[in-house]
Amino acid sequence: YAVFFTFCLYKNPMGITFPLFTTATVVVYCMFLKAVGEKLKTFSFSLIGFIELLGINVCITTSPVLITFDKIFIFAFFFVLFLYNLYDNKTWDASRYFLAITSTIATSIAYVLDPILDPIRISKNNEKKENKGKGKQVFPYVLLGLAISVPLLCVVLPLLLSSDIVFMETFRKIFSFRIDEDFSGVVFTTLLIFFVGYALIKRLCARADWLKVPVRDKRNGNPVVSITISSVLLVFYGLYSAIQIIYLFLGFGTLPDGYTYADYAHEGFFQLVFVCLINLILVLVCRKYSKDSKALKVMLTLICVCTFIMLFSSAYRMILYIGVYGLTFLRVYVLWALTVIALAMTGTVILIYMEKMPFVKYSMAVIAVTWIIFSFSRPDTYIAEYNLSIHTGQQYVVEDLSDDAIPVIVRHRNDLPEMEDSIFILNNHTYSMEDDIRK
Repeated sequence: YAVFFTFCLYKNPMGITFPLFTTATVVVYCMFLKAVGEKLKTFSFSLIGFIELLGINVCITTSPVLITFDKIFIFAFFFVLFLYNLYDNKTWDASRYFLAITSTIATSIAYVLDPILDPIRISKNNEKKENKGKGKQVFPYVLLGLAISVPLLCVVLPLLLSSDIVFMETFRKIFSFRIDEDFSGVVFTTLLIFFVGYALIKRLCARADWLKVPVRDKRNGNPVVSITISSVLLVFYGLYSAIQIIYLFLGFGTLPDGYTYADYAHEGFFQLVFVCLINLILVLVCRKYSKDSKALKVMLTLICVCTFIMLFSSAYRMILYIGVYGLTFLRVYVLWALTVIALAMTGTVILIYMEKMPFVKYSMAVIAVTWIIFSFSRPDTYIAEYNLSIHTGQQYVVEDLSDDAIPVIVRHRNDLPEMEDSIFILNNHTYSMEDDIRK
């Protein structure tokens, strides 16, 4: 596996071999599960599908942001897959998954030297066993023979080289390779992945006892506390939601002096997103630590409704702002984040009334599916398409996009001859239409 990893990714972190790396990792993990007597659980196939699709996208896009997030999600889904099939995680919540992943990574360090120590332990154990067959006693004697042969070669080999010129020339041709930077890098990468992979497998084999303990039901708090918090927030959320409907959605009312609707739409956007995240966490915490109560369920549902209004307000503000100032990757990314929060809040509403709803799996599926759709849609292409279509001047400037946007730019060049002198900044490089982009 270490050799294949190096073949796929050494100085090639986003090439066509990246999906081969993800596939090889899944295959090795399946072999590991078979060795320890476990089988893939149902949700594993969804996780593997997410991983493989993200791996494919890494090698077919040139957007650094998409590639970075693809790799982050692949890394996270791999560890979810590793742990999901080894433990009974029916009661696991997001915090347990986070602690389990970080603990597994951190404690794997203790096993890094095991590729060296394990053969020594095996040889010692074999020496203690008597009459267990000669085959099990071979390894220590092989090590002893190698240890003796090395100093012998240091004496014999120079004598042989000096005794025959033909042998000397043959030996020189065979071992005349030069140890360059790439050779050292390949060896180092292979050894690093071997030791890290070995340590991770040993850590997964030594299953943590605390992860075997189900997450206990903590819904024993007095619901009056959560109801009080929700009631106070709802007074202000209700007023805020009414203003959004009247001023922003319906366009009624009068804005303060000096404000345009573009200013109003842009101002407060990120604050609203942050409040929506707080509401999502608040509802989940109240649901987790408070006893069941019809009044609390109603309050939490009303908070979710207000959150949906805030999310719609945020999206509407961003769409208005895009209509004036154009698209950027960050603006499209924010719309994706709002979609994820809205879907997560939908799952939260279901969780309020259905306690057995698998919220963690639902959230992972939402994040994976929406990101895969977003990533495969090539956002840089429709960003360039939109921005070039709304410009009317003689100078067209497209900034902070990847090379994915080049086909769109070339197509627009055929329709708009005045783009001949335009400047484009792609992947932090400045290009001119007349020379570089066309090439």
